[in-house]
Amino acid sequence: MLDALSETLPLAAAIAFSPLAIASVVLMLLSQNARAATVGFLVGFAGGVGLVAAITYALALLLPHGADDRSLSAPFLFMGLGAVAIVLAIRQWRARPADGDELEVPGWMAKVDGMNPGKAIVLGAFFGGVKPKNLLLSIAVGVTLEATEATIGESAGALALVVLLGSLPIIVPVVVAFVGGAGVRERLDRLRAWMIANNAAIVGSVLLLIGVVLIAKGLSSV
Repeated sequence: MLDALSETLPLAAAIAFSPLAIASVVLMLLSQNARAATVGFLVGFAGGVGLVAAITYALALLLPHGADDRSLSAPFLFMGLGAVAIVLAIRQWRARPADGDELEVPGWMAKVDGMNPGKAIVLGAFFGGVKPKNLLLSIAVGVTLEATEATIGESAGALALVVLLGSLPIIVPVVVAFVGGAGVRERLDRLRAWMIANNAAIVGSVLLLIGVVLIAKGLSSV
């Protein structure tokens, strides 16, 4: 299990850098329905990451393996995922706002305020398992776990820890808001604005780094 965990920790850290997801949960915390909505969002986010990774793991088991039970396709999957990550990184970097540009809040964020728990779960699942960055990273987690020598049980344990670590930036603001009371609202609002303003630069940098790591992992495994 330790091997599986060490291989997937960088991916968990990359999942954690989800600025718009963090901004969304912060906005929910500033709404009247804060507790139910943020818990729903967290459940959806964690479930989205875990489900995509688990499905990928199951599908990877069906792909060709060598006589030593080593995955023959994993190196090429890593290189393919790495290439996609770099392409997405370039797109994100080009989309970053220039200095002095007015902060543009995504239109869908207006619907986050007052969102009910059911819709919050759907939005969280979208960020965790459908948005291109985390979809790619969740797939990479599944491929990585299957490519290790860990048993299915050990892989499941490692995946649970990856989901927990990847969800920490969602968990922390929720805990801080519930414990800190009204005094943290202004700081949370500043955090939301900073996340939105720097989303493209953060996501682009993370994707570039992960892309290089995945390609290097694939090349070293061929």
